Amino acid sequence: MSDIKSAGDELFVPIKIGGGIENLVIRVKKLAKKKESGCLNSLSHPVAMNAYFCSLLSLSFFKMQNTSVDQREHARHYIPASDADIDAMLKTVGKASLDELFSHIPADVKFEDGVALPDELGYEDLYTRLEEISNMNRIGTSFLGDGVSDFVPSPVVGPICDIRNLTTAYTPYQPELSQGTLLAHWIYQCSMARLTGFEAVNASLYDRSTSIFEGICAAIRMGRGKSVALIPETLYPGDIEVLETLAEGTEVELIRVAVEAASGLIDQVALHAAAQAAGTRLAAIVFPHVNTFGLIEAVDALTDLAVELKVKSIAVIDPMLLGPGGLKAPSEFGANGVDIIVGEAHHLALAPNFGGPGLGLFGVRFSAKDRAGVRAAPGRFIGKAKDSSGRDCRVGVLSTREQHIRKDKATSNICSNQAFVATLVGAALLERGDSGLEAILAGLRARLAEAVECLTVFDGVSLAFPNSTSFHEVTFELSIPVSEVLTKARESGILAGADVSSRVAGDRQLLKLSFSNREQAISELVAVFVDIFGAACSAEPAALLAVADQDARQQAPGLPTYTAEEVIAYYKRLGDLNVSPDDGCYPLGSCTMKYNPKVNDWAAGLQGFTDVHPQAPVKDAQGCLFVLYEIQQWFKNITGLAAVTTQPLAGAQGELVGLKLFQAYHRDRDEVRDVILIPSSAHGTNFATATMAGFAGKQGKIVYLDADIEGRVLNQHLDRCIEEYGNRIAGVMITNPNTSGIFETSFKQIAEKVHAIGGLVYMDGANMNAIAGWVDLGALGVDAVHNNLHKTWTIPHGGGGPGDAIVAVSERLTPYLPGYQIEFDGSHYQPVRAPKSIGSFHRHWGNFAHKIRCYTYLLRLGREGVRRMSAVAVLSARYLQAQLTDDYALLPAGADSEPRMHEFILTLREADFGLLDSVGLRKTDAAPRIGKLFLNFGFHAPTVAWPEPLGLMIEPTESYTKAELDRFVEAVQAIIKLAKEHPDVLNSAPHFTPIDRVEEVEANRDVCLSESLDTLPVINPARVSTKELAKLTVPEIYAKIVAEL
Repeated sequence: MSDIKSAGDELFVPIKIGGGIENLVIRVKKLAKKKESGCLNSLSHPVAMNAYFCSLLSLSFFKMQNTSVDQREHARHYIPASDADIDAMLKTVGKASLDELFSHIPADVKFEDGVALPDELGYEDLYTRLEEISNMNRIGTSFLGDGVSDFVPSPVVGPICDIRNLTTAYTPYQPELSQGTLLAHWIYQCSMARLTGFEAVNASLYDRSTSIFEGICAAIRMGRGKSVALIPETLYPGDIEVLETLAEGTEVELIRVAVEAASGLIDQVALHAAAQAAGTRLAAIVFPHVNTFGLIEAVDALTDLAVELKVKSIAVIDPMLLGPGGLKAPSEFGANGVDIIVGEAHHLALAPNFGGPGLGLFGVRFSAKDRAGVRAAPGRFIGKAKDSSGRDCRVGVLSTREQHIRKDKATSNICSNQAFVATLVGAALLERGDSGLEAILAGLRARLAEAVECLTVFDGVSLAFPNSTSFHEVTFELSIPVSEVLTKARESGILAGADVSSRVAGDRQLLKLSFSNREQAISELVAVFVDIFGAACSAEPAALLAVADQDARQQAPGLPTYTAEEVIAYYKRLGDLNVSPDDGCYPLGSCTMKYNPKVNDWAAGLQGFTDVHPQAPVKDAQGCLFVLYEIQQWFKNITGLAAVTTQPLAGAQGELVGLKLFQAYHRDRDEVRDVILIPSSAHGTNFATATMAGFAGKQGKIVYLDADIEGRVLNQHLDRCIEEYGNRIAGVMITNPNTSGIFETSFKQIAEKVHAIGGLVYMDGANMNAIAGWVDLGALGVDAVHNNLHKTWTIPHGGGGPGDAIVAVSERLTPYLPGYQIEFDGSHYQPVRAPKSIGSFHRHWGNFAHKIRCYTYLLRLGREGVRRMSAVAVLSARYLQAQLTDDYALLPAGADSEPRMHEFILTLREADFGLLDSVGLRKTDAAPRIGKLFLNFGFHAPTVAWPEPLGLMIEPTESYTKAELDRFVEAVQAIIKLAKEHPDVLNSAPHFTPIDRVEEVEANRDVCLSESLDTLPVINPARVSTKELAKLTVPEIYAKIVAEL
């Protein structure tokens, strides 16, 4: 690096290319702004800085590379297929233009002249624009925490965010090629088990609010026939609002319990009275470990009260506070510990990010004496397993509770996973260990003591609750309005905490300060207080109560500490165990595994975005609000609908938002509509969502609509349902294109029929990648639609999540939208509540960091790119289909002539099913076993056995060249040839992955969900890596497989 030269804002780095030297230009201003962000991380550690600098070199050096990843990154609209590629593929499918791919869709539901969107930005212009937007935000010294804790992330976070095979991989349904993700989740589970004392902890829930609600639902399931949960008003108000929104229209009853004004704790008299009133209907008591005023609740008494009443106790915890020198684990509350733990964990790895994505912590006890809780729990657990050769490995267990299997009987509608956030948290805990957590907690306590000592000497400042114990946050009572203090402090560049005056009766002025490991100079705050209150008086400072022994942690959790270098190296090896869309065609149908641009992650990592607290003043968050405003405008135009909410956290939650809006619309008209219609072929989330919204059990009815031979809604059955249920019908949910990849050409007529009886129309937009920019959903008759931002709009899947979504609605539903609409008043972007808002689905603004990624992608697409994206995705699928149907049959049977959109379903030809009999397999084994053969050729398997039990659903997306698609075709043809010539391969595949086929039945029979991390889990390296397989020809791989038999 000694030859690096500088000039102004630029560094010139000599790079050897071939026989010559080229200078790589690095913009130093970007490096400075990126500090403490990266992928939301601190770069203070030399390992992190070095890794970040290398990634910056890589990012700036794209055009000097010749790999498929770089080709995708810099291709117009991220579509690497050349014009010649597109022309050749069009010729193969018998079309003269991209427009003709949509000729079967009725003209009256298509955009006549394309979509009214801005023109695309060039790559360098994109950098400039995003930096300008991030600079619209204001960041300074902050004492805000409250709803979202704000900590400097571990130095391992940024480098691990750059491991693309972890960030972009899919949910680990194919464990043989997903061990990297599974082991990362396992580390998170084991770390959380150590901190909390709970044996079963997962990472499936969106955030703290969702976790609390899902904990209540789990308690109700365990209670059988019970329906009431007691909710103290010492919870964060944003969480309470989400709980009430989710509970509306369901069998869940929430009873609020007041704050005791003097102590700031749960009012025990009110609690007992509420429990008595609920009687035998009481299922659970919810309580925070540290409450909304920063006070430690009487957790032992609360836990024991639940035992006395024979109900479940649900503790809302902060895992950061459970380290050495912190608070005791929830497994030690009361005589035997609480039953369920919930909480937020994202701040163990991430900066605030304007509130999201989060990481909902959920845990239950799991022991020889108590195994029922895990069966009632929502979400995914990772368990220890063996492969068929006896190697240790990990696999998802207990999946029979999930919506993709049980539909309306599932334990939750959540089908994503906060996977990558959990990956980062697990890694951060390995780097920090007991010693790192202890140092952080000691720093919090020291700042708390300093603040109390320095600020309570002012006349007019006192502890609000002097007889209750604070741990890392403190609430002061002021003699003047809190707003005056916050305004004065802001003038000095300080966010002086949160105004919590409205959270307790008594008309007091209450200011809450939160402490973290960021720079928080108490002296700066003192200077502001001097300006407001005058010089400190001579009085003694207030006495801060010590944490009682019964509240303190007595033994360290036992988290080992690894160096940052060790953790980063280990996670790079984990990445090698996965496959990524970067590596080549990722054919998972219904999942849209397209390329995820690296520039999106760069934009989301700008410090001007990452470090904005969601409770910052509106004037300090103008960049964030601008992005949300722009997202609203773009998606109104893309969908053709009247309004958009950016609050939903995933596609499944988008569905729930839609159905809750339906219910509010009908309630507003004093109508009781308790029936929802859903095609039987719909994704399992549709049914689980309808149940979660209240359309099941005593509350209503879910009616399955039959399909015709093409997989479309059978209109005759719809007519019969309308005749039978009439004005009980709240609406219909239809995926379009449907799960067979076929466009619902009669959608508009269906919508007209449902509207004619007063019902509403929900379109599941999971497959929007096929029609965005072409189909006008308003003209189609849609009242609500979600778009999965982690599918169509390039949010990385992260091994299962976090996902993200928007919901667009017709004018009928605009008055009821949740959260805030962002409006521009001519000078500022302002949040505005809809007049009849149904409430909130997120305590703040949704998964904001993902909205940045989505917006960055949209800016690169522009008006032409949105249409071209969908058209090339459809073309790629048709191209593959045209070449594979000589060797495979199509499903649904009898629908061969129907044009497919972005995906299609293959199956074995009838004569080929005999292969299975010859090696002792059943017909239903066809799709899963053929799917394993894709892994042999370096590809992820298609979606197997869904929605057709014998099917392989393939969705290539627009992200690949004709040459890459041709290689995929050659591999799929070789797979059936291999099965015919060597049918034993169906029992032995896969052969080159890190492990052989997993013994999943055994893993579910003898479930193990955590273990010590004194040594890191053993990694079984791939026998032949996907990158090595990519260098081989398909015949060479074929021969290599045969040699293994």
